[in-house]
Amino acid sequence: MSPTQFYEAFGGGSLSRVDRHFKRLAEHGWLRLVRKVSGGRRRGATEHFYRAPELAIFDPETWALLPVSLRSEFSWRIFEQFAERVKAALETGTFDARPDRHFTWTPLILDERGRERVIIAVNALFASLFEEQNDARLRIAKSGENPMEATVGLAAFDSPNRNRNRSGLLLPLDDAIEPANSLPFAIRVAKVFADPLNLKIVTELNLRAMSPTQFLDECGGGPLAGIDRRFKLLTEIGWLIKVGEKTGGHRRGATEHFYRATGHAIFDSGNWSKVPDSVRATFSWRIFEQLAEQAREAMDAGTFDSRPDRHLSWTPLVLDQLGWTQMVTGVDDLFHYIFEEQAAAKIRLTESGEEPVIATVYLAAFESPSFGRV
Repeated sequence: MSPTQFYEAFGGGSLSRVDRHFKRLAEHGWLRLVRKVSGGRRRGATEHFYRAPELAIFDPETWALLPVSLRSEFSWRIFEQFAERVKAALETGTFDARPDRHFTWTPLILDERGRERVIIAVNALFASLFEEQNDARLRIAKSGENPMEATVGLAAFDSPNRNRNRSGLLLPLDDAIEPANSLPFAIRVAKVFADPLNLKIVTELNLRAMSPTQFLDECGGGPLAGIDRRFKLLTEIGWLIKVGEKTGGHRRGATEHFYRATGHAIFDSGNWSKVPDSVRATFSWRIFEQLAEQAREAMDAGTFDSRPDRHLSWTPLVLDQLGWTQMVTGVDDLFHYIFEEQAAAKIRLTESGEEPVIATVYLAAFESPSFGRV
């Protein structure tokens, strides 16, 4: 792109400011001048076109050398840029244009071994994206197929424990929970996504059993009557199941009811295709709002960048249809893999007595607007 093209597509204050930044980046090797064009609408001026020779990626060794305060600053900047990609795709309608797009964030209970294996799997998928990009470019050059632009966002980071009870985190295992009923998928999903607090309840109760009172004390969202009403609604439509009761002590003769979630309010690309087109954009934005809350919480608590081996990236890609299909398949495969790792980690944790690690993984793969690029 030229500074003029960038300014027309993305803004940046003024054309002179954008041009100044282009030149500064070229001086430091982040951009490379590839051609100059004169004539036409340029009225005697010469338009300079640049390419980036590489993406701005920290290798693990360099990242580990940075102080935590600087890591946190970079992390939030990276996340803000990813948010801009999501917002632009939602506004132009490309985000949900393909029914097999993937957008999930998942809280996990892991041991150190499980955390390491999840990080390795995310890093491996990240590396494979560049191979897929190169293969797609070769195929497009031969076939003449119209390319599509996509964005892949990947993250795996530690979330704050918030004094969650260890035994409550580990038992029962996820596959021991059975839903109370089987309402149509679209209705069950709509009930959760219509209310951000419902989504937060389902997310937290996927980690452990809680009562409405306990949820209010630890997560807020009051008054208690409103939270209790949501717990009952989510139980009626099959998102929660009651797993126990307690009386006595501070309850003053009342009975405290405890619930667990029957499943995650998240979708791989197969389940997403069942969601009606008319509500996909609303659901997608709701998922992103919850994801941003998770990231902000971890950054505020200092857990997001507490360990240098966390992963955070967003990658722009130019793909053909085969490249898109293979990329989404890789993201979906990783999505299912992390639940296998969680199940194995929970078994190890019950045997070892090791303290659980609360982690969050988010995976995103969606079509991006082209902004008229060729």
